[in-house]
Amino acid sequence: MKQVFLSGTGEVKLFDVPIPARIRDSVLVRNAFSVISSGTESTIVSRSGGLLGLYERARSTKDVAAKVWKLVETKGYKHAWDRIWDKIGDYSPMGYSCAGLIIEVDDDRMPFKTGDAVACMGAGLANHAEYVVVPKNLFVPVPEGVSLEEASFAALGCIALQGIRRLESTPGERIGVLGLGLIGQICVRILHALGHETFGMDVSETRAAKACETSGITAWSLDAVDSMTRVMDLTNGAGLDGVVVCAATSFDEPINLAFDLCRKRGRISLVGDVGLSLEREKMYEKELELRVSCSYGPGRYDPEYEVRSRDYPFAYVRWTERRNLEFFLYLLSDGRLSLKSLISARYSGEAAPQAYARVKEADPDTFGVLFDYGLPPGEAATSRAEMERTVHYARPSKAIMGRRIRLGLIGVGRHAKDVHIPNLKKMEDTFVVQGIASRSGATAGIAAVRHGAAIATSDHRELLASADIDAVLIATRHTTHARFVKEALDAGKHVFVEKPMTLTLEDAEEIVAKSSEKGLIVRVGFNRRFSPWINAMRNAIGTDGLRIFSARVNTGLIPGDWSNTPEEGGRVLGEAVHFLDLCNWFMMLEPVSILAMFAGEETVIDPDLMVQIKYSRGSTGQILYTTLGSAQMGKEYFEAFGNGRAARSDDFKNFSSYGARQSVGWGERGNKGHAMELKEFAAAIHGEKFPIQGADARAGLVATWMALACYRSATTGCEIKLDV
Repeated sequence: MKQVFLSGTGEVKLFDVPIPARIRDSVLVRNAFSVISSGTESTIVSRSGGLLGLYERARSTKDVAAKVWKLVETKGYKHAWDRIWDKIGDYSPMGYSCAGLIIEVDDDRMPFKTGDAVACMGAGLANHAEYVVVPKNLFVPVPEGVSLEEASFAALGCIALQGIRRLESTPGERIGVLGLGLIGQICVRILHALGHETFGMDVSETRAAKACETSGITAWSLDAVDSMTRVMDLTNGAGLDGVVVCAATSFDEPINLAFDLCRKRGRISLVGDVGLSLEREKMYEKELELRVSCSYGPGRYDPEYEVRSRDYPFAYVRWTERRNLEFFLYLLSDGRLSLKSLISARYSGEAAPQAYARVKEADPDTFGVLFDYGLPPGEAATSRAEMERTVHYARPSKAIMGRRIRLGLIGVGRHAKDVHIPNLKKMEDTFVVQGIASRSGATAGIAAVRHGAAIATSDHRELLASADIDAVLIATRHTTHARFVKEALDAGKHVFVEKPMTLTLEDAEEIVAKSSEKGLIVRVGFNRRFSPWINAMRNAIGTDGLRIFSARVNTGLIPGDWSNTPEEGGRVLGEAVHFLDLCNWFMMLEPVSILAMFAGEETVIDPDLMVQIKYSRGSTGQILYTTLGSAQMGKEYFEAFGNGRAARSDDFKNFSSYGARQSVGWGERGNKGHAMELKEFAAAIHGEKFPIQGADARAGLVATWMALACYRSATTGCEIKLDV
């Protein structure tokens, strides 16, 4: 399918990418139309390409320098430089408002069927693409009589409607709208449909005249009329009951003008991005209320609501973003609202650069710019014949003299893009990335285009079935690891899987048995055992005698982190497991027993704990893992003692040893061992020895056991002995 993307330099591109795979409680939609947001999207598109486009984007983005410097401080200059250039070369999906026909329904119990017309919203979901996958809280059936063109304004209508709701206005109140761009135009029309006396203001005469095309709306140009005088004349000196600010400017005039226009104890709803140097005296004298409106309404930015489709109780949250969309479509179907006059132009996907160029010109006579995907009539519109979940960009590579491993990458999230792919590119004599799979399809397609992979797919089974792939690297959400590893082993592929290998002991034991039975390599992404900083510590202390190893991990606050949920196993299984394995590797032993204590409740989503690990021959390990501190302190601090020696490493930046001569070069700053673990994986596949032993399936099993034993120990207050 064709999809519109934005490059790191702000250029608009169209790529052929796989059709996305459904997620739970979602539908696959064949788009008819999608709307370009003339506000949000135009600000991120540059007028120029290359370095000029990069400069333009940097100037329009807040705090760029501060973010770059923080990256330099934490990761070093080289890492920061690599990340910057990687971002420049990357592409992001565009669009968040569309309408089309349902092609597939995830669950037969959902009250939708193939062929139903739906309006969709959501950044990263309701994209400018021929096909989109949308969870059930972000789409609504289109009522009979409403065109898909008008329905495609879904998200924009909800933004305007939520801005109005924040005023908590009553019918008949006088409401003003400052800024008559696309959102402002929709806003004045909805206000009028709801029975308000509606007044619109904009710097443009053209936009004011556009608002006045709807009978009953009064609008004027801010440059042509003294707005304060005009409002007082029209309201008999009372002023406005409320103002919705839809303007977009860095200046403070719109918000302070809204204060002037309001009556005493009036309300202002802030929808647009404007300067906020507020004139307190005006607010104080009138006891004004300033309320910020958040996008489409309650539920926005909450993954539980938007992605996992968990609705809010109707009695307590009357107007969620989905219910806002239902009401917006009702207004269209009832004839009280019409947006047809706001459709300024239609473009095909191939003309995406021209469409954005028109929006970027900021012509006051340009409002709704639509992409028209040429939905065919009748049953052809819902045909699956042309659906391609796998795209071939080139002929698959053949193994070169049996040395280069043909790799399939499953999952293209942040860790894969920031860590694994850059490392694999530096190992082209060892690996060739043959295929890339991701549920969204788009991320797989972009990664394949950028890095020269022959295959992109939204169905990982396509990679497992390919005879041109020797091994897979799995970097997906934790809850999928076990299933994908077992499927890969059954398909005869060697496996590198990010931690944790599994969330249950049953799955881990099955993987140990499968890998042994089939003679296939399994490696778990416990990279820190390959870090030169930790290796220097082990070399300083030695590998025999009584030893103590201590790890303090201070992550800082992690509110809403996807991994700290019951479904994904929580942070102990999701990240603390790294350090459980690291203790085992440092001691070159499996644990005898484990004793743990949590700060707070002993639940899967409580990541704050202390762990004591006992090893044979009397050695011990200790882990403190916490999210309660400040990230400014640094994340990972290690100490080791034994044989009359001591060593410490601070956040992979500083190293000290006492009683032993060990050091780490400055060039290794920030090196956590990610590249070396892949080299060891390749050596294991070739049957070659490697200086450092990677984490095999047995190591993955023991690490999962240790993480789960932490909960058993904490809840029982007992020391738990290894029993796997």
